[in-house]
Amino acid sequence: MNSLFDSATPHPDGYRDVDVRQLAAQSTAHLRLVDVREPSEFDGILGHIDGARLVPLATVKEAAADWPRDADLLMVCRSGGRSAKAAVQLLGLGFTRVMNLCGGMLAWNTADLPVVRPSVGAPPPLGRVLDELLAGLHRTVAPETPAPIYGQGPSREALTALLDALQGAPPAGMRDPAGFERMLRECRDLLAVARPGGSR
Repeated sequence: MNSLFDSATPHPDGYRDVDVRQLAAQSTAHLRLVDVREPSEFDGILGHIDGARLVPLATVKEAAADWPRDADLLMVCRSGGRSAKAAVQLLGLGFTRVMNLCGGMLAWNTADLPVVRPSVGAPPPLGRVLDELLAGLHRTVAPETPAPIYGQGPSREALTALLDALQGAPPAGMRDPAGFERMLRECRDLLAVARPGGSR
């Protein structure tokens, strides 16, 4: 058996949480790595972990019908939410060694761990993430005003703090709440794969 399950942190819902560094340090030879995102995400900017099998969340119960109930299963998604739901579903089906990757592919990319992704060019510089965020705010909050021109970006930590603040307290007078949420999500994805550097 893979020792990853034994060293993972027990979660109150019955599965175990695995940190991205913990997974990176382990052999995955005896582990069923299940990515529960949609196909466009699996092959999107965040990519996927080598050896992961795509099983969208809506199909997990059906796909798991033939899996051994004592297999080591590690659920993965974008941020850890959908994979936690999949883990709970599998526990309900009688699986006993179910794990969830904390932080999902956002955390995996942020830790700069190996990713399989289509050839989409070099990761964006942090400055581009800031530019995308500010342009997105312009579009969703005040689209009638001229778009500003942006330049050098701050650190990953500063951008993360800005995204967290915007998520917690969206700007007043927003004209497109759904577009705002979509923009924040896209910026978090870009930030996870971005590398230090200026704007485009």
